[in-house]
Order: sequence, then C-alpha cells, then structure tokens
Amino acid sequence: MQRRVGVMLSRAICGIAFSAMAVAGARPQIQSVPTELHGKVLDENARPVARVEVTAHWGNGKPSAVYTDASGEFRISPIESDKVSLLFTKPGYFKLENAAFELKPGVNEAIFTLPHETAVQVKVEVYSNATQIDPTITSHQDTLVQHQVVATPVPSSHDLQQSLIIISNVLKDSGGRIHIAGARQGQTEILLDGFEINDPANGSFTPRLNVDAVQSATVETGGYGGQYAHAAAGVLILDTISGDDKWRFGLVNFIPGANIERGVHFGAWFPRFIISGPIQKGRAWFSIASSLQHSYNIVDELPEGQDVSTEWAGDTLLRTQVNITPKNILQGSFLYVRSSIPESGLGPFSPLSTTTNAQAERYFVSLKDQFWVGKSLVEIGVAGDTGGRTNTPQGNAPYVITPDFSSGNYFQSLEQDPRRIQFLGNMTTDSIQFMGTHTITAGLNADALSLSQRATRSQIDYQRSNGTLSERAMFLGPANFTLSNTQFGAYVQDMWRPAKPVVISAGVRLDWDSLVEKVLVQPQFALNWIPAADGRMKFTLSWGEHYQPVNLALLGQSNDQTRSSVFYDASGLLPLGPAIVSGFLLPNGGLLQPRSYNTMVEWNERIREGTFVGAAYLLRQGENNFAWEFQPSGSFLLQDDRRDRFQSVEFWVRSEFGKRGEFLLDYTRSSTTSNQVLDPTLFSLVLSPQQPGPLLWDAPNRLLSRGWAQLPVWKLLGSYFFEYHSGFPYTAVNDQRQLVGPANSQRFPSYISLNIGLEREFHFRNRIWAIRLSANNITNHGNPDSVVNDVDAPTFGKFSGGHGRSYTARLRLVTAH
Repeated sequence: MQRRVGVMLSRAICGIAFSAMAVAGARPQIQSVPTELHGKVLDENARPVARVEVTAHWGNGKPSAVYTDASGEFRISPIESDKVSLLFTKPGYFKLENAAFELKPGVNEAIFTLPHETAVQVKVEVYSNATQIDPTITSHQDTLVQHQVVATPVPSSHDLQQSLIIISNVLKDSGGRIHIAGARQGQTEILLDGFEINDPANGSFTPRLNVDAVQSATVETGGYGGQYAHAAAGVLILDTISGDDKWRFGLVNFIPGANIERGVHFGAWFPRFIISGPIQKGRAWFSIASSLQHSYNIVDELPEGQDVSTEWAGDTLLRTQVNITPKNILQGSFLYVRSSIPESGLGPFSPLSTTTNAQAERYFVSLKDQFWVGKSLVEIGVAGDTGGRTNTPQGNAPYVITPDFSSGNYFQSLEQDPRRIQFLGNMTTDSIQFMGTHTITAGLNADALSLSQRATRSQIDYQRSNGTLSERAMFLGPANFTLSNTQFGAYVQDMWRPAKPVVISAGVRLDWDSLVEKVLVQPQFALNWIPAADGRMKFTLSWGEHYQPVNLALLGQSNDQTRSSVFYDASGLLPLGPAIVSGFLLPNGGLLQPRSYNTMVEWNERIREGTFVGAAYLLRQGENNFAWEFQPSGSFLLQDDRRDRFQSVEFWVRSEFGKRGEFLLDYTRSSTTSNQVLDPTLFSLVLSPQQPGPLLWDAPNRLLSRGWAQLPVWKLLGSYFFEYHSGFPYTAVNDQRQLVGPANSQRFPSYISLNIGLEREFHFRNRIWAIRLSANNITNHGNPDSVVNDVDAPTFGKFSGGHGRSYTARLRLVTAH
C-alpha cells in the first residue's frame, strides 16, 4: 500500500513539474494520454487468425505477450514508448518478426497479415514454433505443421496416416489402423476443415488426402470442450490449403519407380500435384491437390508368381474461398477418393486365391459461411459424405482355413454404401466484461447417417493340420439391409478469466440420437493456472463427460445373416452334435448411451526460447459401451456394459531452432484395457464368454523421437524418426475357436524402427528442387504384423509380415520461380 501511494505521489509531482514547465514556456497545457495498440491479425485470405501469440518489445523492459481472440484481435496497454517491435507466431503459420510500429499517444489501430505455412513457396520464410503455451487453451494438444510433415522421413510419405504417427498420441496397430490416445477408431472425431469425415458406418479414419494440402494436423486428447460433437476420446483436426493471391505450383515424386526384386517390374509410384492461386485477387481463391498411388508389394513367404499385390488409388481435393464482404467469408470443398486393390488381403497366411477384388470410392462436399454480427463470429455449414465399397472373391471354390494357412476362394461378396449429411452452427462472442473477461461459445449440430449392405456368402471349411474337417460353417437368412440414424446435439461453453493467472472453462453439451432415444447431458470443466507473469509455465486440470456416437456397422450385425456351425470328430466325418446357430440379437429393453469420462492433469513450461518441457496424466473411463456377449444358445446379445479404460503418463521435451532445426523426445507409459475385449463378427466368432484384458493396440511403453537440422556438409538437410513400443497383444485359440488362456495374453515382439533421411536442394531450369534419400528401419529390426494363434497348429506362435530395411527417394519442387 505504501509503495502504491509513493508511486502515485511521484507521478503527481512529475505532472505538476511538467505543467509548470509548459506554463513557463507560454505553451498550452498537455494532458498525458495512455498509449495503446489495438491490432487485428488476418491470414493471406483476410480471415481472422485466432490464438496468435503477439509479443511486444519496447525500451529495455521485459516483453509483453498477448493472444488474439476469435476475431483475430488483440490489445496491448499501456505502452510506455512511442515505438514498439512486434513478433507474431502460431503453429502452422510463417513467423512475422521485427514488425516495428510507431505509436502516437492514445489508441493506435493496425492490421497485420500472418500467412499460412505452405510446402509450395515463392521465397524462403521463417517457420513459427510448432509449440506454444496459450493461457486460454485447456486441452492437451499436439500439432503437426506442414514443414514437419515434409521434413520427417516415414516409410510412405505420401500417406497421411503414416505421417500422423510421428505425433506422440497417435499409434498404428498391427493391422495398420491408427488409434489416438488408446481409443477405438470410432471414438475419435476426425475433422476436415471443420466437418466430420469419419467413416459414416464405423467411425474409422478412411479418407485419402494429399499430404501437401494439409497445413496442420492437431490432436486433442483431453480438456477439450463441447464444441466437438462426437469426440468421446479425442479429436483430430485437419486444416487444408485454400490458396492466396500468389500462384503456387507443387510437384512431388512424378518419376515412376521400378522394382527389381524377383525381376523388373513397374514399382511403387506416388506422384502428388498441387496448384493454388487467385480467382479474383483480394477476394476469391482456390486450390487443387491431387495424388496418385501405385503400390507394388511382394510377400516373401509366398511362391513366385503368387506373391504380388498391387494397388491403384487416387484423390483430389478442391477448395475455394470467396470473401463476399470483409465480414462474410464463404468456403467450399470437394474431395473425391478412388481405390482399386485387385489382390486385397494377400499375406503370409493368405495366398492369391483367397484375396478379393476391392473397389472403393468416396465423395465429400462441404459449404461453410462465416460472418460477423458486431464482434461475434457466426458460422453455419452443411456437408454431404457418400460413396461405396465392394469386395468380390476371385472365384467360387470352397474357402478352406487351416490352423496356419488358408486356401480356395474367399467366402464373401460384400457391397456397402455408407452416407452422412451433417449440419453445424456455431457462435463465438467478443470478450464480455463481468468479474473478469468471458468468451461465450455456443452451437448445434444435426447428422443423418445411413448404411446399406448387400452380401452373398458361401460355406467355410475349417481343417486340422492333418487335413481332416474340424468345422463347417454355413450362412442362413437375408444378408441385405439398410440402417439409419439421426443425431442432434447442442452445447454452450464459457471461457472465463477472472484474473490474469487463472482461466476457467465450463460448459455443458446435450446429445440425442434416434437409435438410443435418450438425451445425454455432458458437463465439462477445465482450469488453467499461469503462475508466472511472463506466461512461461501453465498447469491444467480438466474433467469432462463426452458422448460416444452409435456405430451403424456394429448394430447392422443384428440385421445380417445367422451362422450355422457344425463341429466334427477327429476323423472329420462324424458331427459332434447338432449345428450351433449363432446370430446377433438386440435386447428387448432399451440401451444406455455410450459415453466417456476424461480426466487430465498437465504441466507445460518454456525453459528457454524455443525449448519446451512438460508432463501429462490422462485417464479415460468409457461407460455403457456396446459389446456382443456370448449366450449359451450360441448367439450373441448386444449389451451396454462394456467399460474401456485408458490411463497414461507422458513426458516430453521439444526444442525448435527456427530455420536451423527441431527436436522432439517423448515417452509414454500407458495401459489400454477393457472388461470385454472380444469383438465377434460373422466371420470371426469366438465361442467363449467375454473376458477382460488389454486391447489389441495396448502398448505399455512407447518412446519416439524425431528431428531435423541443417548439416554443415554440402548444405544437406538431415532428418530422422525413431519409434519404440511394446509388442501388441493377441489371443490364443484352439481348433474349435475357443480361447486358450486369458484373452490377449500373448504379445508380439517389441517394435523398433529408425528412419534417416538426407535432402539436398539444387537449381534446375530456374527452379529450386529438393531430392531426399531415406533409409527406413535402418537397423532391419523384425517388426512382424501377423501370427499363427491356433495352439493346435504345428507352427503356433510363428510371426510373419512386417517390413525390413528399405530405401526410398523423393523429388519435390520447392519453389516455382
């Protein structure tokens, strides 16, 4: 108190002295006016950029840092100088440095442009840090930006899912599917430019996308609010390029490859093309990103001539943006994906005859309008997602499965057509002053989903290792059905900052769907504490309840055929009893709505410029999840008593050195378990009661590291990616497909992979190109993805598959001129 009074007296004395000097000089009296800077940050398309870190330097004092709001606006006050230097950074955007600004007394207004980072550049820019400590962000976030996608060597750099595994919370299982923070695929919401793009039938992540079109990929796994409609376990946000006033052209891997293993063949080829530019400068822009994939895979365990699988696939993403007025922005997108795999399913235990001809295509179109009402941002949007997929066997021969091999032709011809129409509306207010500052966000969503299926199935013969028949399965009844669901949701969220060190986020979300017909009320709460005035440290505590949407593919099993299984004695001639008829049944009573309870504690700190350390604890408890439970009759009844549990402790250190390099080291100790781990289907039945245990993608220990740096030799860019994780679990069964031992009690060997890349830029025809040579799994560690899990097989426990050491090359256009 005494200090404050002293400061006030000093200022009063200075004011009196200044006035006296003014009078003595016969000049008019000047009243002191505080100096303020009111700024707005826009991207290259005049869209406001939220959550930009704005650091102001003046005089010899400590820098002052603020963040832009949803309208891209910021305010710095008071400024004790007539000059200020500004630094603007945000992941996925180029850094704007040393923005000098001369000030006058009073309010100063300015607009700043912060362009998106893009792989197709006209000149060399300075990247922003991919990490920031934003005091208003309450979720656990990992962001992958464009230059990290380009720099990090992964075995299939054309595949977005391959690039996503360099994010610490993203793990690929033995089947190639990705899981975020230990979740089932359908429990993570995938957003493409604000719209959900999960598979409408099963929630999996299926779309192909040109990686060069992705400006950033952000994973949130805890502490997020109700703005995400279907994120029981997390959300993956993909933002893509929409073009700007500069014409940009990109080309990658346009030269076809050759495969010289077992002869010379047309090998892997993954060309990518992107072009963007103005439709009308300053008002309308577009981008087109296309990629093509030709895969040529050899299965070493199979005989020559029957050991090759090929795949043709392609995708095209068209995005447009029109600024109707400075406060009304219209955006649209169209994504088309097509794939053809004539030998789908070829593997060490599945020869050529057992494969299927798999064809798939997908259409995704969206339209979103953003406009401002005063200083409140409103957005409304609609999207449609449709397509189809077919799997056709190679012939009509009986399908035979032995303990360690299969033969004949696949038993099933399947056609599925999933569809989704979605509508969204959101509003974010300007800061409201009441006992601190409040930012209110509210919104609603509506989704209409459907799944149509047509199938024909023949019998399956299961044989013992000596060739005798152990089981014959037949499929009865209709296999064609259509299933639909309608979902509605709404939320409101308040971001309250009662004092500078404290941020409180509180909200509630309501969800309803036509299949369960119950309203689920989900409260969410998070607290940030920023103990230091410079904002270099943040502690977060959060808890929330989150809705899990109903899986149409799971419920569709109740509308499908039944399976009749006859088991035979050791001779393979005499049935052991009557046929066991297995169907999938819905209960007479209603089911509860699946949901999860997510708890997170996190610490983040910037220990020096560009170096961040942190730790996080995440607990996710899934309740009322659906699972098929085995009945004494041989059928399976759908129940809502599955409880999944994911628990993890994560530690990390990140260092970023601008244009010179980056480094990440991350270790996660986790547990992914369930009280019901079995997921029976018509094809893969386990005639045993449900059991608890680890899920198939449980990896108790995971260590990853990645980085890149400019090397002092030949101007090379060196990069690497290292991953270690515990082996995934699997279940042992016998010839009668009954469990042997606890479920998922066996494990694959540990996974270890080290990829190293060297890239060199060169000039050719007035353009800058870059060629990179990569060595993948350079230690040639065996990382199998298949196993013989039948204890009655002579080769029980034999591991196969995976990828050994390989080498890849990439040629890309860096600048168009």
